[in-house]
Amino acid sequence: ISKDYFIYSVGGTTMTTMDNIENVKEQYKDDSNLSIRSKLHAKYSTNKQGFFPWLFEKYKFSNGYYVLELGCGNGGQWQNRIEELPADCILVLSDFSEGMVKIVWEKYSNQKNMIVQSIPFPDNYFDVVIANHMLYHVPDLPKALSEVKRVLKGGGKFYAATNGNGGIRPFLRNAFKQVNPKINTFTQDFSFNLQNGKEMLSQYFVNVQRCDFEDSFSITETQDLIDWLKSTITISSYSEDDLNGLYDYFECIRLKEGAINIPKETGLFISTKI
Repeated sequence: ISKDYFIYSVGGTTMTTMDNIENVKEQYKDDSNLSIRSKLHAKYSTNKQGFFPWLFEKYKFSNGYYVLELGCGNGGQWQNRIEELPADCILVLSDFSEGMVKIVWEKYSNQKNMIVQSIPFPDNYFDVVIANHMLYHVPDLPKALSEVKRVLKGGGKFYAATNGNGGIRPFLRNAFKQVNPKINTFTQDFSFNLQNGKEMLSQYFVNVQRCDFEDSFSITETQDLIDWLKSTITISSYSEDDLNGLYDYFECIRLKEGAINIPKETGLFISTKI
């Protein structure tokens, strides 16, 4: 076959945990929470190109490349795109969650895929490593970036998408405060974000380039936003009780403005190993 796909679970590495590992396990035991958030973006994003198509404009793959994605989730970005990889590419999809690995296997196993558990990463093995919206889950980021550098070949590319400190977070922080001034949430910056990512990556890679994806939400069904908030409870600093009153708050905005308009701040860093 011209392309191989190794789908496996990464266990016990520094690149697969957040500060509270039990919360992360609960959050990502399957793709139900992730799907809720993905659907909100698909339904209400004002940039109709979509984030995944934009990412694939940035990725550079060539024949025979070895490609690793860390934290692949439900494998959504590869849907209908695996067959577009150049000939003889090997794609390795990894995730901390066994539930996610199972979902990805069910999606792609009909393409003569192989599943491997706990595969070791030799030095200078991959041409491309991808880590989208997952580095801020890592408690020991320097060690994680060192590992990414180790497994990349010389001249290899590291693609890391992340969020910024702005966008939806200040909007939601203000919303919670308006409903209940005692609630203090969405205040902590991502450990790896658009503002500090270039500086952090430059300690390990060269030619670090930041690419911003211009987008926002225009939400016309208030319950969808509430469902999004509920989907993040296990990894957030608020409870379901803290959501009381938010529906009415957002609904007033929707009725007044015709939609709940929320900025986004997200993008991609492209780095090269010397």
